[in-house]
Amino acid sequence: MQLVPRRTLQQRLSPSLDGVPFHREPRPGDDQQLALQWLGTAGFRLQFQGKHLWLDPHMSRHSLAELAFGRIAPVPARVLAQVDAADGVLVGHSHFDHAMDAPVLANHFGAQVYGAEDTLTYCRGLGVPEAQLHLLAGDDAVHTLGPFAIGARRSTHSPFALGRVPYPGHITKPFQVPARTSAWRVGQTLIPHVTLEPAPGRRVTVAHVGSAALIDAELRGLRADVVLACTIGRHATANFTHRLLDALSPKLVVPCHWDQFWRPIDAPVRQIPSNDLAGFLQEVAAHPSAPRVRVLPMLGWISLADAL
Repeated sequence: MQLVPRRTLQQRLSPSLDGVPFHREPRPGDDQQLALQWLGTAGFRLQFQGKHLWLDPHMSRHSLAELAFGRIAPVPARVLAQVDAADGVLVGHSHFDHAMDAPVLANHFGAQVYGAEDTLTYCRGLGVPEAQLHLLAGDDAVHTLGPFAIGARRSTHSPFALGRVPYPGHITKPFQVPARTSAWRVGQTLIPHVTLEPAPGRRVTVAHVGSAALIDAELRGLRADVVLACTIGRHATANFTHRLLDALSPKLVVPCHWDQFWRPIDAPVRQIPSNDLAGFLQEVAAHPSAPRVRVLPMLGWISLADAL
């Protein structure tokens, strides 16, 4: 295995994105194409055959002061400013920056919600009808939504907060918003995956790793052409990048959850201090398989048919 160049502490803690190569392309004009949009945080939109599946969409984006000292709630105006269609919402765990905006898409567009029981309990409290809620237990049972075959594997959350997982525990009953950030307990953590068929006989699987941790045994037998990889907190998980690439053998990696998600979505993007996106890119490049990596700008798009 190629050695990863050692980065200084100053480099690792810097919020600078100098030297990070961004992939820029316009939104595909024909939504029959298989395309992906990054929404900031761990959020994505997967678009195919006129259907739109949203993964961990977080567009309410409250300030640091609100997150630390106030009570927060989904902000529909901010969410709907970025969403023109939604058929489904797929949530990997129930922290506020992953699950909070799911009820907005469910209630406004009638989108189906897929997630662990914690996420579904939260959505019930915000009035999402039971018929739109679908349990992901991590047992790889498949749910079909148009061209999307949706499943999940059990995972765990990175213990990046002084060796602990933030807001541990489960959401056991619905709660009202606004609420403290701690109300959105982590719940069951999943690695959701979505399989599509962009051409007869050709399947593409996209895996969403919303927290930089994994359970190796749970990923056995799963292969993903595209991995959407959380980078924040990966230093708290031993050899995370190498293990992830070994397990899933992707052709393409799109890093996520590296931006300062407490800044407005239309503000200049900045990296979370200590995230070290450049270091993550070096780790991927040093892996024996060295898959392609595409770093998307805020709200940026990539055509997966062209990238694979």
